[in-house]
Amino acid sequence: MNTIKRIIWISSVILILVSSAGRGAHAAEAADKVPQTTQMEAGSLLVEAESAGSFRYEEEEGKLYIYGGTVCIKLNPAVDYSRDKIEVSGYATLVLNGVRIIAENGPALRVIPGADAEIRLAEVEKTEEGDAPVMENFLQGAEGYAGIEAGTLPGGEEGHLLEANLRIKGKGYLAAIGGDGAAAIGASRGQYACGLISIEEGNITAIAGKNADAIGCGAESNALPARAPLISDKTISLLALCDGTGHAISDAMPNGDGEKADTFSEGFAPASILTAVFAGSGEENLTDYSDIRIRDTQGNREISFSMPEGYRGFAVKTDANCEYMIEQGGRIFAGSKEDSEETDEDAVLFRGTTDYTEETLYLTPLSQNPAIDIDVTGLWEDDDDNDGTRPESVNVTLYANGKETGRTITLSEENDWSGTFEELAVYSDCVRQSYSVVEERLEGYTGLISGSDLDGYTITNSHEPLPEGRSGEEEISQRSRGTIEEGKIVATVLTTKVSRSMPARTSTTIKKTHSAKTADSSNTLLWGGMLLMAVIALFIWMRFEQSKE
Repeated sequence: MNTIKRIIWISSVILILVSSAGRGAHAAEAADKVPQTTQMEAGSLLVEAESAGSFRYEEEEGKLYIYGGTVCIKLNPAVDYSRDKIEVSGYATLVLNGVRIIAENGPALRVIPGADAEIRLAEVEKTEEGDAPVMENFLQGAEGYAGIEAGTLPGGEEGHLLEANLRIKGKGYLAAIGGDGAAAIGASRGQYACGLISIEEGNITAIAGKNADAIGCGAESNALPARAPLISDKTISLLALCDGTGHAISDAMPNGDGEKADTFSEGFAPASILTAVFAGSGEENLTDYSDIRIRDTQGNREISFSMPEGYRGFAVKTDANCEYMIEQGGRIFAGSKEDSEETDEDAVLFRGTTDYTEETLYLTPLSQNPAIDIDVTGLWEDDDDNDGTRPESVNVTLYANGKETGRTITLSEENDWSGTFEELAVYSDCVRQSYSVVEERLEGYTGLISGSDLDGYTITNSHEPLPEGRSGEEEISQRSRGTIEEGKIVATVLTTKVSRSMPARTSTTIKKTHSAKTADSSNTLLWGGMLLMAVIALFIWMRFEQSKE
């Protein structure tokens, strides 16, 4: 009996110890998963970082200094925008979540030469109703300063001693505006060349200050960048605006041979960019560029924006597989390689290019929408109507993009079986119109339509000779009753490849992850094994005690 009591007591102790150890391990694991962060207010900004040494806020300067690590920055909900500025001087990752800064002096965000900064644009948060409000990050520099400054210091034979390295990622939104003479993203006015800039993700809007590049160098800059700003194909959307004296996106510095330096780094997939400038320098040509539409010719994707007063240059991200039209105020624009008043009415379709430092188009409005005439000719293969089955006239209906237009022409012997659809608009609502024709059904004939809306259409009606002894009226009568196979009418309709539309806005969440200590995060196998070993040891000890008794 004493042996049994001892066994029960020892078993209870083992179970309690194992349970306590398990709870302790779970508690330690849970504690390990909770990041130790530092949170504080920095003026009108809210800052969260893993270490208090990652940042410092100087109230008198109204500036938040970032030294390194990952720092999450938000705007205090009590204010609409902040006057505080941000400066990065080390290797840091900034997570921006609805940060809106309008600087009174200096840039809104500065990456000093020699520093390396990655800006992550926080995801768009969805509401309970399912709508996705845009948590836009807005950074505007003071007069002469960039919205996001990433510059260089001169020196050495290469011309660049120190360069700021700036990367923009994430699927959120960023609008950057440069003060007069400053880039939206890049160098401020009078500064040396911009640093290394790459936009790898996000929805980006960059509006340059007067005479500056939208992404790149500021006005009065005394050097070009060693490498043009890079725009990745993963960038969701990009709109860069300038006044035409600067560039939407900076050119690269020529190398020693006088050729432009390599634009893209190894392994970098460049975006397709359409870069253009509205032609003309008169004041009448620099106003009222509002409600500009850049639309692919299949009508699947449209980019809409308005130019600030006096601005006329832009760059937008496009789909490399699509052709686009540019329309504003009912006018369609044609493009050329030179700034002139002449219009090439054939140059109304545009494609983006990955070599966007080489392609700038000058846009001139067409005097009117291009129009075409489509000729239709009827031919007969019926042995010169030997059977008397040919009709006196034939009606032909016009279709646009597969839909009936309501316009018809009549072909007859009087007009030599030919007619024309006149003054047909080539484009409607920025979409290339595909015109086709359909002939009415003719008893006793098989119709074949060939040609295109550019070359005109030919309708060939074929008739097989009647059986001997049967009149044309009898043949038509029997065909109408369905006793003989009916003729077929074939229409040729132009089709073009339809591209996929731009993907909808998506979102991403930036989280800190921690690796588990073992493959089994709950340590079930570990403590279960210990319990099994304890039970086996208890069993051996019981047998030993029984043998003694």
